[in-house]
Amino acid sequence: MPPPDRESLAAMLDVLVYENVLVAWRRRPFGRYELISRDGAEILLTAAHAEMWAVGAFAVYLALVDQGRISPRMP
Repeated sequence: MPPPDRESLAAMLDVLVYENVLVAWRRRPFGRYELISRDGAEILLTAAHAEMWAVGAFAVYLALVDQGRISPRMP
């Protein structure tokens, strides 16, 4: 699977925030991303690490929805 482009990464992170997996995220200088977890941890990642993290977290989220273990907030 090719890595997501910048817009796709932003969309995945936005969905994870909307679904309360993350509290917030933002782009930082020098191609870095800051993710704020639900427990308040601030995670500073390179763009490549943010891509890997988001793809993995999104895959787990979708698997849990598919298995019926959680219900998405999105219609």
